[in-house]
Amino acid sequence: MSSAQGIELDELQLDALRELGNVGASHASAALTKLIRNDILIDVTECRILPMPSLPNRFGGPGSLVATIKIDINNGGRIYMVFPGDVATYLADLLLGRPRQLARSMTEQDVEALVELGDICIRQYLVPIAKFLSIDLLPNSPEVSVDRIVDRMSFPEVLRPLRDSNVVRIETNFVDLKKRFQGTILFAPDTRLQQLTFKRFGVDPESQAAMMSKFGL
Repeated sequence: MSSAQGIELDELQLDALRELGNVGASHASAALTKLIRNDILIDVTECRILPMPSLPNRFGGPGSLVATIKIDINNGGRIYMVFPGDVATYLADLLLGRPRQLARSMTEQDVEALVELGDICIRQYLVPIAKFLSIDLLPNSPEVSVDRIVDRMSFPEVLRPLRDSNVVRIETNFVDLKKRFQGTILFAPDTRLQQLTFKRFGVDPESQAAMMSKFGL
């Protein structure tokens, strides 16, 4: 049993959310691969309910830029795509068909490209989830934030809810075939969507109690 200040999930429920995120991330990576015409794969999907203690190394090091695409979902929660600054400009160059420019500043055109990329990828992330749960998930317009990392304990404003509250978060890392690419898609489903997921997988308290009663337990 995992718990954090009132949030309690058992291993079956964590597994259900991991599977949900894994399927969503597979669709998002396929969309990203198509957009930039480079193979992007997903790495391990994890589900956590404790606050994020520090910024992960894959977001970038102190002094470097980090780009975050955030989309709020009506009656669903929130999704973030997070990329180190050099990866964000790399994606923008690929999306816009420009020659790769190393160690350059991020421009307004890059931000606009990330808005388009995030909108497509996150919507594709939600497609199989909405279908599986038989609900409508309506994402709002993407918001892009570009921030400089001061240190691993100082979170950009857009990511502070992950540090300051006990949100359930489903994290999947992206990699390319040569393991050079780094990026993360992070889904923080709201309580309603979590409960629908548990019910669909048969791991909600009622379903588990009914199963136990069949065995006289």
